[in-house]
Amino acid sequence: MNKLNIVLVFSTFLFISCSSGSIYSELFNNLGILFKSPSDISQEEINSVKYSTMQVRIGRSPNTLIVLEEVQDDILKWTSSNFVKIYTREGMIIKVSGLENELEIKDIDKRHPILTKNYPEKDVINLTNFYTFSNPDLHLLPVKTSFRFDKIEKINIMGEEILTNVYLEEAKDNLISWNFINKYWINFDGEIVKSIESFTPRNQSAHILVTNKYKKPED
Repeated sequence: MNKLNIVLVFSTFLFISCSSGSIYSELFNNLGILFKSPSDISQEEINSVKYSTMQVRIGRSPNTLIVLEEVQDDILKWTSSNFVKIYTREGMIIKVSGLENELEIKDIDKRHPILTKNYPEKDVINLTNFYTFSNPDLHLLPVKTSFRFDKIEKINIMGEEILTNVYLEEAKDNLISWNFINKYWINFDGEIVKSIESFTPRNQSAHILVTNKYKKPED
């Protein structure tokens, strides 16, 4: 039996098994995730939460809604229904807990454009961020990155079209040969509205979409 016939037989087997409501329906659903993007959280579900929220997923897992739990200075603490906690600073991930391998803290370079709001138009900015992980433990790993403008892109967030500047932050030299490219969609106010961020070498990237922005209280 050639490879094509094997694929056809396996596909037919899955189809019959799924239609009969057997255990293979779960396998079929999981395979489906590999071939299509996870669905966005519905507007109705977002509107039912009165607090600030973000839509998040790790890798190609289903999207989930995380809720703003606490604000300390410029650090926002977000919590999911299964108690995974994500901490952000100016929209960038600086800490993740509740997973097997955790990001204890990410010390962001003070010159980082997302902190300073001085975004480059053509220049490449070289940065050094420091990462501390647990399980396994690794303290203050320096990771050099390059930050640059990529393109202008119009994106849709909950039915609203937003024009954004897209920036890429690519990992360079580091002691564990950790390679990644973070991607940030920045609105014309200089704020992250969408991002794809790598936060540990042992986890897939986090995909974040701001669904109900936190607004700082006025003085």
